[in-house]
Amino acid sequence: MDTITVTGAGSHAVETWNIDGLTIGSVIARDVGECGLLLQTTTNAQVGLVDGNNVATDTGYATFRMANQNGKLADGSYTANVFVDKVVSRGGGRGVFCVSESGGAVVSQVDLADNGNNAILIENCYGVEISSGTVEGGGEVRISARDEFENTSDVSITLTVNSNTVRESPCGENISWSITGDATQDIC
Repeated sequence: MDTITVTGAGSHAVETWNIDGLTIGSVIARDVGECGLLLQTTTNAQVGLVDGNNVATDTGYATFRMANQNGKLADGSYTANVFVDKVVSRGGGRGVFCVSESGGAVVSQVDLADNGNNAILIENCYGVEISSGTVEGGGEVRISARDEFENTSDVSITLTVNSNTVRESPCGENISWSITGDATQDIC
């Protein structure tokens, strides 16, 4: 896929399921009901830009979401194989959301502001790196875990976060935070 622009969709702008080998130039989502880009059970993916404005308002969805063992390789490992150059999100619901045993992902840069739900939520995910970027206001940046999956592990987050909170609850395993800005931090 090259550039996909979706405006006014009730559900997701782009959703994948069970794909090995995916290249997307950009997903531009405006006023979309659920996700801008939802990757599920997808490996060896390269994505340029995910840009969402008013995406997933009043939902648990996100401009960019990985779910259902996304990035889990055939050998069961979460070696980095899902690469996203940049995620931009304004308003709406979550900015970036990783859930349900997903991971193996590197997001090189984020630019998130005024998200109505978590700016970033990493929940029961493994081998996730957010390399750089900014979060301004909106919902908190959080690492969490539910009981039904293995605890969140091997996560590295480097961000500037302002007018927000950064929270790790419950404590993950091998979590690396590098947070600048005025955010309140409640991390392990």
